[in-house]
Amino acid sequence: MGAYPGTMRATLLAAAALLLLAAPAAARAADLVVGAFGGVWEQSLRKCIIAPFEKKTGKTVDVVLGAPLQWLNQIGANPDKPPLDVIYNATETAYDAINRGLVDKFTTANVPNIAEEKPEFASIPDGYGAIHNYGAMGIIYNTSTLKDPPKDWKEFVEGTVAGKWKAAMPSVNYPSGGLTISVWLFAKTYGGGVDNIQPGLAQIKRMKDSGNLTFWNDPNSVLNGLKSGDIDLALYWDGRAYSFIDDGNSEFKYYSPDPGVVVAMTWIQKIKNGSPLGYEFANTALSAEAQSCFGSAIRYGIANKDAQFDPKVAPEITKTSLLIFPPYKEIGEKQAAWVEAWNKQIGR
Repeated sequence: MGAYPGTMRATLLAAAALLLLAAPAAARAADLVVGAFGGVWEQSLRKCIIAPFEKKTGKTVDVVLGAPLQWLNQIGANPDKPPLDVIYNATETAYDAINRGLVDKFTTANVPNIAEEKPEFASIPDGYGAIHNYGAMGIIYNTSTLKDPPKDWKEFVEGTVAGKWKAAMPSVNYPSGGLTISVWLFAKTYGGGVDNIQPGLAQIKRMKDSGNLTFWNDPNSVLNGLKSGDIDLALYWDGRAYSFIDDGNSEFKYYSPDPGVVVAMTWIQKIKNGSPLGYEFANTALSAEAQSCFGSAIRYGIANKDAQFDPKVAPEITKTSLLIFPPYKEIGEKQAAWVEAWNKQIGR
């Protein structure tokens, strides 16, 4: 994601198990080992958080790139001497880490900056980490082919069924958003919810059967489809959308349909039995200075209430008033049943 947006899917669990067997634990050449995501995410982390932390403490930090399921399995295999001290984690797998007893609790004593979290985010981790940044999934569309995009989610469904546009949305198998956006959001929109997803599945099937909706698992395929003209609009992450638009693709626009957009959050968590330096690192990462730098660099919202965005980036950040917070804990428990229902009704 946005934010890395990973879920506990069976296929990813299998992949993580293979990675666990194939990859040795991270070498302890540095004072602290941090699990993070690649690309601009890693670049922003090194610039905005690691560099000031190393300068302040005189300690060194190693970054291990990968995915949370992989890290959690590696940590679970050696919990007394974990290969990582701190990880960045998606909400779904952050709860998995908590349930498996792999993370320590943050308090205002060991991580004072958790007191600076925006109230919308402060209570979500219950101390077992903190929200670091967030993204949201709205709609990106081609202004050359679509003059009147849908104003709300029901209009998106009806316009797709009617053939007003060619649309794309995440598959249930997309590891961040497949469950919360493509299942829960549409279920909620049509009178269902976490205990009744059938109303949402029925609408998704209508769109698919119309021939005007495709599903994506790879965010890059969305941009390719938009550029080629195969699709007119797509459900897509805000930060990625604006990066694409600002990179010479001004014919596209992004917005948040009514009544809001589902949030995907990235947490920072300290691993149990990892270095105590992890607390200080987390405190640095959650400071207003580091959050201002990181959010501006990566174009995603951040959790510190006093952080400020670069004026050029600020208008592109989804306001917290537009965010919809799914019941992530409950969704995680229903994941297998939801995927099975999707596969039976929508297809694999």
